[in-house]
Amino acid sequence: MNYGRLVGKAEAIIATGMPGLYRVLAFMGVQKLYSLSDLGRAASAFSIAQILAFFTAIGWASLILVRVPAARDREERVERFYELLRMGVVSLLVLGIGVVLWSRFSHSEISGTETIVIMIGWTIYQLTRHYFLALRKYRRVIFYDVVLLVATTAYVLISRRLGVSAGLPLGAALGTTGMFMLINIGLPRVFPKTKTMELKGIEFGFTNFLSGGVALSLVPIANFTDGARFAGVISLIASVSAISALVPRAISMYRLPELSRLASEGKSLKELSTQTAREIMLSCLGAFVVNALIVACIVFYEGALDRLWYTSICGVALCAQGCISMLGMANSSVLMVREASRASMTINAASCCLFVTALIGSYAVTESLNFYIVLIVCIIVTVFRNFLLRRQSASFLISPRAE
Repeated sequence: MNYGRLVGKAEAIIATGMPGLYRVLAFMGVQKLYSLSDLGRAASAFSIAQILAFFTAIGWASLILVRVPAARDREERVERFYELLRMGVVSLLVLGIGVVLWSRFSHSEISGTETIVIMIGWTIYQLTRHYFLALRKYRRVIFYDVVLLVATTAYVLISRRLGVSAGLPLGAALGTTGMFMLINIGLPRVFPKTKTMELKGIEFGFTNFLSGGVALSLVPIANFTDGARFAGVISLIASVSAISALVPRAISMYRLPELSRLASEGKSLKELSTQTAREIMLSCLGAFVVNALIVACIVFYEGALDRLWYTSICGVALCAQGCISMLGMANSSVLMVREASRASMTINAASCCLFVTALIGSYAVTESLNFYIVLIVCIIVTVFRNFLLRRQSASFLISPRAE
């Protein structure tokens, strides 16, 4: 038995799952020290910031995972990282201005200031974190995630005493940890001089926005349909449900360098992709059972007595949607290593448009929005998206072409 390989997989699972665990622990801390309504507002701001961060962080992080390992030496790796970091900062400035204008002219309960602070922190944290993930330095990633938990605890305790809103210490802790990682990475020998934005980063960001943005929108939708307290419960359930992505994401990320190597050598990806899909399916089934039990505990302790049944159904449906979404990760990885960003973006655009159209249609007919119906629509759209991803990735398993 290769114990070194097993340890590496375990470290990959922990490192990949830490952001989800962080969200759970941070939200529980906010709920304990503040209130469930404060958590609902902070979680809504956090969700919006994460949605926007698909363009400021996740799209560029996808390219970091592909390009940093392919660099010849450390100096080139750092240069490739700063090229993508610069583009992330530019997109952060653009979207930050958009949030300022939105908060200035809208009358939403969601704080624009909290959204911006969390978005900045999340962007710095994700970009620097993916540099180490790309190099499989999982122990270092785990160390910095522990630093993040410590920083968040300290910032939340201080902010509560000072009467600062709950979302601000979360963003500050993320930004602080990201800066520590940036210092560890160091400066490049030559800073990037190109002034053009790379379309593939935007395309990957838009792709992730269309796929993950649907799930992240559920907490703000819950706030709209049933109020801040219900949104607080749903945010806790959504955070626990996100843990279901721990093992599948780790499996996918662990296989990604090997997929990239096979793709660069012009070899078939079919066997490895099939094995990855099988492992992800088994892990999702186990995760759903565990998460359903945890949801029952959350609803029992935090749910309103007159809405236990409704909240329970919504919680289980939310867990199911998260696990179903993970089933498409093996096919998404194939498109990623082929850098077929446009194909992936088209599929996610179609599913996102279907989701939005269905919700608009439902609201137009009933003049109201039921969160349970929203979840059913979300599950149907996710299944449709997985079908399209599987069909599209089949053409990239053998041929190294990319769009």
